[in-house]
Amino acid sequence: MKKEYDFSKAKRGKVAKEVKVLKTVRLDSDVLQWLEEEGEKQGMGYQTFLNWFLKKSMGNEISLEERISKLEKAVFTKKA
Repeated sequence: MKKEYDFSKAKRGKVAKEVKVLKTVRLDSDVLQWLEEEGEKQGMGYQTFLNWFLKKSMGNEISLEERISKLEKAVFTKKA
C-alpha cells in the first residue's frame, strides 16, 4: 500500500435512495433463465429486471378477481 494517497480529485459517492434488503429466494431454473434473458434484452441484470418487473406489477391496482372478471367477459361474450 502507498504511504500517501491523492484525494484531491476524488468525488463523493452517491447516497442510495432506497436501502436494498438481502433475502434468499428460491426460483425454478426456467424462471431464472427467463429473468436473465429478459434482463439482458432490457440491458440490465436479472435482479434489477426482477425488481423493476415486481414494482411494475405492484403499481397495477386491479385485483386478481377484477382481472379474472375482465378475462371472462372477453372470452365468454354473450351471443345475441
